[in-house]
Amino acid sequence: MNRTLSPDREGVPVEKPLAGACRVISLAGSGRAEQLAREEVRNTCSEFLGARLPDALLVVTELVANAVSHTAGVRGLMLHHDRNATSLTVFDRGGTTNWPRAAEADPLAESGRGLHLVTALADSWHARPALEGKAVTAVFRTGTTEAESD
Repeated sequence: MNRTLSPDREGVPVEKPLAGACRVISLAGSGRAEQLAREEVRNTCSEFLGARLPDALLVVTELVANAVSHTAGVRGLMLHHDRNATSLTVFDRGGTTNWPRAAEADPLAESGRGLHLVTALADSWHARPALEGKAVTAVFRTGTTEAESD
């Protein structure tokens, strides 16, 4: 992650993440893609997400698990933070014409609720075509809007 040195209250330089920071992590071929994705979100985004970190960890786990289960596999993860939001984007390897959607799950089924969790925990999510397959992004607003800061 891009970092810069800024003085703290006592004037001692400390590392501070830069706004607009972006990090891309390959998950292809990892037998532990969900775990690796959680570790990267925790290590890269915890300062930005604050109290929303547990929600983001669950969301990234669901998005990676969906890519592994419903496509030809997961390719990577992109973490992006700017002044107002943190975005978690999971790239899959294609292999399906189906688009992610939160569908009605059988009440007795052990799966089928992942995107309902993503919808409930993230501020928004969307899917778009990528170079190979799809990119599914969950967005967590982390900054304040002008109306909130007045």
